[in-house]
Amino acid sequence: MFQDIPQNVDIQYDPEPAGDSDSVLCFDGRSVLVRIDDNKAVLPQMCELDHKVRNVFIFKADGTRYFLCLEKASAKGFGFEPLDRIRYVEADDEQYAVVTGYHYYCFHCENRFCSVCGARLEHSPQKRCMVCTDCKNEVYPKLSPAVILGIIDEKNDSILLTRYAGREYKKYALVAGFVEMGESAEAAAKREAMEETGLEITDLEYFATQPWGFAQNLLIGYFAKVSGSREIKMDASELSEAVWVKREDVPAQPGGISLTGEMMWAFKSSQR
Repeated sequence: MFQDIPQNVDIQYDPEPAGDSDSVLCFDGRSVLVRIDDNKAVLPQMCELDHKVRNVFIFKADGTRYFLCLEKASAKGFGFEPLDRIRYVEADDEQYAVVTGYHYYCFHCENRFCSVCGARLEHSPQKRCMVCTDCKNEVYPKLSPAVILGIIDEKNDSILLTRYAGREYKKYALVAGFVEMGESAEAAAKREAMEETGLEITDLEYFATQPWGFAQNLLIGYFAKVSGSREIKMDASELSEAVWVKREDVPAQPGGISLTGEMMWAFKSSQR
């Protein structure tokens, strides 16, 4: 997964101003300023931007500091590429930086005014949060927990694969959904399985988690066994397809960037 690529990530907030050699993430909606070299995303350094920009620190990885640009910018030799393009470049530190930086960019776009008193928010000089200029309310980047579920039919050596309804992403995925207020991740997994496919599950086994900055999520992966009927009763408002797929037929490869892909490969390669 992409977050496993950097060998040394330091998320601790660094108030030291950006230097010329620091990397900068400039977003315009769901596009990011990069150069694609040999299927790798290359980010501009601060000195390569066409003008000085307002910026805030995001994190440090393998000795490189990454900053978020807070205004429009350009750089010679770089162009804006859609985030969907970045999903398919070679996984490395820069890809991880784009995904995490986009999470922080969304946080800034969505938090300009205080939800308590309506006054303007400004970034804190000491930590990664926005502070109200009037009532001093502090707002931190949000994480929305969601579960991803590999439902296994042991009798037929199959796993349940799905396709989303009404989304641009058309490849196979796994049953997934958000954890609701007052709900454990395990309870959410059982509820989502029933709501989306009509299947009861048992023997939940934790697999891994993944930060997914594309949607400001924290993904929690489980494998589980189907209990009772194998008949799928698909929720057509959520899914366009839900099918049992034999282990050898699972369309998965090693080295994917996503938790979904890693779970599908774990089943196909008999790790689960």
